[in-house]
Amino acid sequence: MEMLAGVKDFLGVHPARKRELRSRLNLVAAAEAHILWKTRLGHHVQGNIRESLDSAPLGQDGICQLGSWINGSVLEPFCGPEVHQQLSDAHRQFHQFGALIIETLKAGDRGGAAEIFRNEYNQSLRQIIQALTVINKRLQEN
Repeated sequence: MEMLAGVKDFLGVHPARKRELRSRLNLVAAAEAHILWKTRLGHHVQGNIRESLDSAPLGQDGICQLGSWINGSVLEPFCGPEVHQQLSDAHRQFHQFGALIIETLKAGDRGGAAEIFRNEYNQSLRQIIQALTVINKRLQEN
């Protein structure tokens, strides 16, 4: 059994490290947080919510938990450079387009905000979910 202690998986990660990260990283919760934010922003676009939103914090992709994982490169060993780059780009765009939607709403252009929401914002979330699914599958592999 001691011989197996040094064995790494095909990604070069020790099984013990994988178990530790699985328990620490809740990728499903990170995805859900972004889905909930999209839902909330969608209510603003539709005019159902009138609360004040500040685009500055939303536009910063490093302030949420997923952003700190991406920027800290804790996820990279589980997805390789291509998936990590896809996740990083999509996550940055998600936050940037969210901020743009808020600014567009503040300028009184609900139609323009709805267009960004339906297209670019929706696509960036879809890419985040795709990348997180790949990473989660790899974390679950023994």
